[in-house]
Amino acid sequence: MNPPAFTLAGNVASAWSCLDFGAPELRAYAVPVITRETRRGVALLSLVALLFLGLAAAMSAVFDLGTAYTYTYSLLCLLALHIYLSSARVEQLRALYLLATLLLVVCGSSLVLLAQRSGQLHAMLLLSVAVLIMLVPVVPWGLREAAATTGAIYLMFTASTYLGRYRFAALDLWVLQCLMLVAAVISLALVARALQLRKHDLALRFHLEQAQRELIELANRDHLTGAWNRRHIERDFEHALARHRALGADSWFALFDIDRFKAINDNHGHGCGDAVLRVVQAAFAHLDGEAEYLARLGGDEFALVMYGAGTPARIEAALAKVAGGTLLPGLPPGVAPTVSLGLVRLPVQGLLFDAAYKAADELLYAAKHAGGNAIRSSTKGMNP
Repeated sequence: MNPPAFTLAGNVASAWSCLDFGAPELRAYAVPVITRETRRGVALLSLVALLFLGLAAAMSAVFDLGTAYTYTYSLLCLLALHIYLSSARVEQLRALYLLATLLLVVCGSSLVLLAQRSGQLHAMLLLSVAVLIMLVPVVPWGLREAAATTGAIYLMFTASTYLGRYRFAALDLWVLQCLMLVAAVISLALVARALQLRKHDLALRFHLEQAQRELIELANRDHLTGAWNRRHIERDFEHALARHRALGADSWFALFDIDRFKAINDNHGHGCGDAVLRVVQAAFAHLDGEAEYLARLGGDEFALVMYGAGTPARIEAALAKVAGGTLLPGLPPGVAPTVSLGLVRLPVQGLLFDAAYKAADELLYAAKHAGGNAIRSSTKGMNP
């Protein structure tokens, strides 16, 4: 077990920066989330400050604390409102931190000037200082930024009251110091704790989403060949066609199966049949898996989603590699698998998967009835 000092040092180091996640992929995931949370935090900070400053201005007027108090708090209300409106349009994380720091430091500076002008540390001013520092944890920033902001407020008040110490009662100065120190310690502890919890939560969410993506991909992959399965192509079919339209290219759908596949299994064993299936997948491994991909629908039946005018020639070249045996030299002699394939060019507005499947299936069986090892295509497009 580590000594408490080292544990404390580790906690401080972990909370020092809100963007220090170690793994680059985790940091890339966390930055947009932290930016959104920071934007909401700055908006909340400005609203809470606006509420408190408005109440302070009203109390100053009601209890006749002087026009300086009412005027100062009213101007600070306008600043808080401006920060609130600005936070919705700011995109950069550092700019959001700057807005929050600006609000707190300007409020602190104004209170310093107010104390110097009035020559006394009024109870309203002491309360304002405590609230100002306690507002720091509202923004989800790192301990570094929070400490810099809190330190600026503390040093500003300490330097100002020290220079004018003869104008203030000694007890008031000590009360101010105690208020600032206690509020600063509490605020920084809350910032550090909140950041640790936030980082832990983000890491859990990242790994859970990553595991979910892996499970979804596993459920949509054929375990033998690694190609997509029927579940995936049915769900993704319309999205793939939309990607093709965005590229300004024709969409193609092909359906094929391996000629005399049962004879290959019967004569050479199912291991050889599995190897042939993997050869087919390898022939189309160059497809990107997003806009173009191969899917194994079941048994020796495959489907292709591709785009571009050169699709028929690309398919012929890939199938030539399958028949040539160059992709898996370990196949038994005489095993040169060929396929029968039906290929359709889809209309611009696309088709549902079932309609495209039916059209390609008809062409596939025409190729099989012609003796196999053939491609039958409809290159004129189809009516939706």
